[in-house]
Amino acid sequence: MNLNKKDGPTRVALIAGGAQGIGRGIAERLLREGFQVVIGDIDEVALANTLSLKDCPVALGLPLDVTSEDSVAGLMQEIDRRFGRLDVVVNSAGILGSVNGEMPTVEGSPLAVWQRVLAVNLTGTFLVCRAAIPLLRRGGWGRFINISSRTARTRSGNPAYSASKGGVITFSRNLAAEVAPYGITVNCLAPSWVETPLTKILDNSALRARKIAETPIGRIGTVEDMAAAIAFLVSNDAGFITGSVMDVNGGSYMQ
Repeated sequence: MNLNKKDGPTRVALIAGGAQGIGRGIAERLLREGFQVVIGDIDEVALANTLSLKDCPVALGLPLDVTSEDSVAGLMQEIDRRFGRLDVVVNSAGILGSVNGEMPTVEGSPLAVWQRVLAVNLTGTFLVCRAAIPLLRRGGWGRFINISSRTARTRSGNPAYSASKGGVITFSRNLAAEVAPYGITVNCLAPSWVETPLTKILDNSALRARKIAETPIGRIGTVEDMAAAIAFLVSNDAGFITGSVMDVNGGSYMQ
């Protein structure tokens, strides 16, 4: 693949929600591919832990609340000040919205949980993308990758999460049409169950067995699986792909 091979300065990638889980795996992969990586995350402890890793020498790490316009704007201003450019944005910040350790039904979903899940997963994606457009447009080349989910198009038993991730797909397709004239593509990654701190809170042997049984490849997904797909989508080789959803789920959902 042709990832960061071009004349001029090294490309800069922002990973929103990059201090742990899928986001951290993506950050580590893009570092190996030669990007300058910026991590923004609301979990300052996880962010500090990531920044202290010798094998994850990110260019910049800053606290980021994707639900706050001021927080997002401040991060973009700092990226502009430090680098004068932004080329890749990966929106991986997300929450499940569990209730008492379980995924709630519609009837059992408190309004506050519904609103919080949409605020982080959907509105957060919108706020980060909106704020980043001027920086990507300035360079005449860019990649937005928004993390959706297999559950955006299947029944998950968690209506707020599914609705938020379905919204991410529809939003991304609208954005793709808007920014295509500037050399910017917008795509979604739709994972199935991936072993991360986010899913660990709901993990148990019965659930794990069920997830493996529904996956033809016969295993749970890993952050490395997701990062490999992202590496392709942000490459020059993916320049004619936009408005698409890449399903990385071991065959558990086939459209």
